[in-house]
Amino acid sequence: MDIIIDKKLKELRHKKGNRQEDLAVYLGISVQAVSKWERGEGMPDITLLPGIAAFYGASVDTLLGVDEEEKNKRIKEITDEYNRIRRTAPREDGSLVVEHNIDEGMSLIRQGLRKFPGCWFFMQLLASDLWWKGKHAEGDERREYFNEAVELCEKILYECTEDRWRHCASSILCMIYNDSGRKEKALELACQSPGFVDSMEWKLAKIYEGKELTKQLERNIRELTRLLYLSVQEYQKADDVFVCDHSLKYQFEIIKECLDS
Repeated sequence: MDIIIDKKLKELRHKKGNRQEDLAVYLGISVQAVSKWERGEGMPDITLLPGIAAFYGASVDTLLGVDEEEKNKRIKEITDEYNRIRRTAPREDGSLVVEHNIDEGMSLIRQGLRKFPGCWFFMQLLASDLWWKGKHAEGDERREYFNEAVELCEKILYECTEDRWRHCASSILCMIYNDSGRKEKALELACQSPGFVDSMEWKLAKIYEGKELTKQLERNIRELTRLLYLSVQEYQKADDVFVCDHSLKYQFEIIKECLDS
């Protein structure tokens, strides 16, 4: 394998729009060292590679010139293995056993992040599992899970430019704030989120045609069905406390019957 880290460092720096000094300060080294790397007159110590990769939101493989297609293939393999580990049949009420093999799944994603530290998908996946673990823990353990999840989400919000991962991070933070009793902060984040008609799924359904449209509509139906089911469940819980709109209640009963059939 040809090592092309000098070219990659220059490419990543120009893409991010920073200076050599910025990376040097981040790593705690001299600017002269970074300059030598970019001139091809030296190589970073292997212990510095994860830090450089994290600074640029890339992977160590990217720095070393590993083929992008090979990287994506490996990420998919890790994702498929995670889904296999965490896959389980739904409960009788239709909900998923979300805690199924969660520790094993988190361990796998942590390994994936060590290899691909700039993988936003892995970050939000781990943050989501950490939120779930914290939600069902108490005391210091709960705070540790939540703090790590918040750190991952904030990294995504501050460094990632892809809206889909930023929205995922925002949703996870919203749940953490709510479960931590910071409802005002949770409401602030929730109100910044796009509505149904502004969602990616809705827009894609307006653009796609043929088989792509069919697949997208199927995805939308699955997600909306799940949302409807959860909404009906929560609505029925609230029925004992609040005065409900009886016409809406009737509609919800019809929806629940359809979903249960």
